[in-house]
Amino acid sequence: MKMNKNLVFVMVFFAVFAAFVTACKKDDAPVVPPVDKSALKTTLDSSNVWYTKAAEGVAVGTYEVGSKTTFKTAIDAAQGIYSGTTATTTEVANANVNLGKAGETFKSKRVAEIAPEKLVAFWKFNGDVKDASGNKHDGTLTKGHAFWGAGMPTLTKDRYGVANMAYHFDKGGNIEVPFATSLNPAKEMTISLWVKSDSIWDNSYLISLSRWNGFKLNLQGTNKVFFTVHTADDKFLDRDNASPELAISKWYHVVVTFKSGEMVFYVNGTMVKTWTDTPGDFSAVTNTNLTIGQDLPTSKYTLSDKDPNYLNWGGFFKGDMDDVRMYNAVLTSTQVTSIYNAEKP
Repeated sequence: MKMNKNLVFVMVFFAVFAAFVTACKKDDAPVVPPVDKSALKTTLDSSNVWYTKAAEGVAVGTYEVGSKTTFKTAIDAAQGIYSGTTATTTEVANANVNLGKAGETFKSKRVAEIAPEKLVAFWKFNGDVKDASGNKHDGTLTKGHAFWGAGMPTLTKDRYGVANMAYHFDKGGNIEVPFATSLNPAKEMTISLWVKSDSIWDNSYLISLSRWNGFKLNLQGTNKVFFTVHTADDKFLDRDNASPELAISKWYHVVVTFKSGEMVFYVNGTMVKTWTDTPGDFSAVTNTNLTIGQDLPTSKYTLSDKDPNYLNWGGFFKGDMDDVRMYNAVLTSTQVTSIYNAEKP
């Protein structure tokens, strides 16, 4: 039996329409590709490693106290975006950028050595008398002269109260450093150290290269910082910090800088005195070891007042000392303040 043509047409139309409707209902939403988080994961991984290895403190190579907490906050925020399921591509990209910036900020908080290219020696006294500058000016603990009481430097607490991280000096006990021309700068010098004196007397020598024949840094009977430079024209430049006087049993950061025509003293990061009537350069010293805590190597002393190394013209330091630096350049006031701010208790 022949089917009516109109009926066939209607049946075909509805079949096509039904197929179209069915196709549309299978998935009305467009296909969205997953958000790429690979770059953020890389930044997170490196940040976590960096955070874990970093240590806070004041020593060179550590990071300012509190900086890890700030960095961790940024890491956690980025981790929340990475672990979540609703973040958009833009949000992931922003999280990656923000974490990168936080990492750069954290990097800037790293305690760096001031003017490392000018650093001649750095005796940290962290349990030993080695030179941390890399220039191999290691010291040797040396007994003082019998006339002084034959003392030896002993490890003690530093200004933070940590044991065995500074040295106590008395009875001539000293640290002797083998002579090197680099320890006798020709034109410029900066000496930086932390000091706490037990008592006050005229011959409290902190660091010296052949007494006044080269240079010496000591505390006076008024407990002012006193620096002497023997200049090339056979003149002696003796100057002090003018004020303040240093109290006993208290830690101070002391710095002196010298170049021809300028000697500057700093106490606790603050410039306290500048002398400009100081012309001349350092005179050359040979074959005399540098000493810390005494004015001459113990073996150089003589008991004759006719000898320039007469023992009774010298002296030794009584107290604690730490973080002794020597530079062959004049540090700026900003650099000196930076050392103090990084190391103050």
